[in-house]
Amino acid sequence: MSSTSKYIIEVKIDVIKTLKLLGITAGALTAIGLGTYYIHQRIQRSKRVILRDEVKHVLEPFELTDEQLRRVMANLNTEMINSLKSDGDIDKNDLGMFPTYVHRGPNGQETGEYLVVDLGGSNFRVSHVVIEGRNRINLKNKIFLIPHSLLLGEGERLFDYIAECLQRFIDDNGLNLNKPVDYTFDLAFTFSFPCNQTSLSQATLVSWTKGFSCTGVVGHDVVLMLQQAIDRRKSLKIQVVALVNDTVGTLMACSSIYRDCKVGVILGTGTNACYFENIENVPKWTGVRNQTTKQVVINTEWGALGKHACLDFIRTSIDRELDESSLTPNQQVFEKMISALYLGEIVRLIIVDLVQRSILLPGRMHKSPSLGRDYNIFLSLRGSFYAKHVDDIECDTTEDLSVTSLILTSIGIQEPSYDDCYIIREVCKTVSLRAARLAAAAIAVLVNRVNLPSVTVGIDGTLFRHHGKFKKNLTRTLSRLVPRTHRLVLSEDGSSKGSALVAAVHRYTNEIATSS
Repeated sequence: MSSTSKYIIEVKIDVIKTLKLLGITAGALTAIGLGTYYIHQRIQRSKRVILRDEVKHVLEPFELTDEQLRRVMANLNTEMINSLKSDGDIDKNDLGMFPTYVHRGPNGQETGEYLVVDLGGSNFRVSHVVIEGRNRINLKNKIFLIPHSLLLGEGERLFDYIAECLQRFIDDNGLNLNKPVDYTFDLAFTFSFPCNQTSLSQATLVSWTKGFSCTGVVGHDVVLMLQQAIDRRKSLKIQVVALVNDTVGTLMACSSIYRDCKVGVILGTGTNACYFENIENVPKWTGVRNQTTKQVVINTEWGALGKHACLDFIRTSIDRELDESSLTPNQQVFEKMISALYLGEIVRLIIVDLVQRSILLPGRMHKSPSLGRDYNIFLSLRGSFYAKHVDDIECDTTEDLSVTSLILTSIGIQEPSYDDCYIIREVCKTVSLRAARLAAAAIAVLVNRVNLPSVTVGIDGTLFRHHGKFKKNLTRTLSRLVPRTHRLVLSEDGSSKGSALVAAVHRYTNEIATSS
């Protein structure tokens, strides 16, 4: 017990003795004690109300009204229309709105054996997919890590490594056994980077994202580069037949089960979406126009929304600070508001702001690592607060917020108070809710553009798959913004099954055209 605590106890005892000498009874003492206690509690409650008002003032810019969401919807729709008119000039328009040359979903008649390469991060996946008809799909896959040097080196070396891993996968699984000598695998290439496609199997890389910066790839046909790497290995008999964005794979995988699935969305580390658009609404379309190509799936690349200031009316000082310190300033503005890669950082920056205002964790910003173990490195280390922390804290329903306290302790905040935990939970709720509502507004635009009596939206990504509150808030907001019937469905194995279905639909369509 500290000397201060002993002093307080001794003073209290002396006061009680003095009151007894004056003839004040125990009952009176009790009444005085209770009165003092209730006065103290009232003061504490009034302090907490003031504290909450200060926090609300900081969080208010993140709390979007339905009117603001509808303005986001209108701006997104305008950007989409403008980008569908042009050739995807990123200096003029926010969005790529790339035609994918996918014209329909599967009808259940597609069959065959396919390989899939899914490249979209620091590792990639190779899959073997066998389609035996509607909802009868078997697959096996393996994940290969990409050495960091290949993410930054010559692009040719990256594609050679992918071809090498394809060979290993085929050999390890005996896929060539009992095959004719001249058997050639059809391969779908799931490539989660902005590309300008000129056919299903021709795609020029617009820009690298997600930490990639391989030289000699931007401005080149990535399908051709992969095919050339495969051809350099004489024992590999593979033909790359389709380039598939991960959103398109998500849509196709869901469409194999729900015939009215017309929208595919990724809500994870990044965010993007695709949807079926009528070709008559795509002035920049230069492909075939006939009875079989009435529609085309458009890869929106909606994460780039806001590049030309159409979201400035909802951007906060925290959003701007995050953007300026990112590796891609003034790019992916919309994505930086809602994706899992950035949610934790938004929360961290708000916490730092509250600390600097002396509302939260008093005195923590003035300590150095050598002054004590309760120094909170996350307060000064960018990216040290994760989306998983946001979700776990947001969902903390324990009476004493023990879950939040454990999480904060695990990242370096020793002995956080109840008020600290309460405020940080409010921050997490607010940031998560804004992300879910913005995602709902964007999805609402696509559902409205599809313009069918009933629309299924296939969604994949960690935010929708694992963050329960995010999913509930997304669903609730979308129901208010879209009056027509719709449903949100978790799309399984989009990057493998869905991409294989793109290749299968392409093969089936060609077979029908050849036989007629």
